[in-house]
Amino acid sequence: MKTNISKKENTAMDYLEYALYAFGGLGLEILVMMLENRFWGVQSGEWTVMQHVIHWSITCLIWGVIGYALLKKALKIRTENRKINWYAAGAIIIASIVYTSVTWKGFKPAIELHNNGIVKFAAQYIYYAVESLLILLIIVHGQKAFEKWFKNTKHIPFGALLLAMTWGIIHILTQGVATGIYACIQAISFGCIYLVLNKDIKYSYIAITFMFML
Repeated sequence: MKTNISKKENTAMDYLEYALYAFGGLGLEILVMMLENRFWGVQSGEWTVMQHVIHWSITCLIWGVIGYALLKKALKIRTENRKINWYAAGAIIIASIVYTSVTWKGFKPAIELHNNGIVKFAAQYIYYAVESLLILLIIVHGQKAFEKWFKNTKHIPFGALLLAMTWGIIHILTQGVATGIYACIQAISFGCIYLVLNKDIKYSYIAITFMFML
């Protein structure tokens, strides 16, 4: 005899926990770095190119496992059938690139390629791509959590605010006020691009990664 067992619907707190798991995953990099500093016997600022590549490879592996688990949950979130605002998305992306270029005093990839060399540059940009996934997952689950709490599905960037209060603020604590403010502003732009792209995870990931790298 078959029985119908209804699956428990995720609560707002469940989604908030998923968002914080993604943030916690990002934070594991600090633990990895501490262990590596002891293993190498030097601080991260004195690492060789290969030591940086090893660090980013280990971090990407950890983030990839966490990201895969949380992405499966994110893909189950239903979204409203709304038209994507490509014009707004384009405007946000252009504004992000201009803001980054002003902050960096030049085109970010060109500066990092010049400073790091091709091997370190390539490894770091793979690292950026994986970090972008966890950034997106904080936004996706955070947005859903607060929409359920406030019974609101309108375009209010709850996920962006959560990303700014987590990923953004941790940059203030670890890399200084200027970098932290830059991260918070980028967090808001990442959360807004997710909304104007109608919460489409594929397009949002591509856009956020593009904005993060450039």
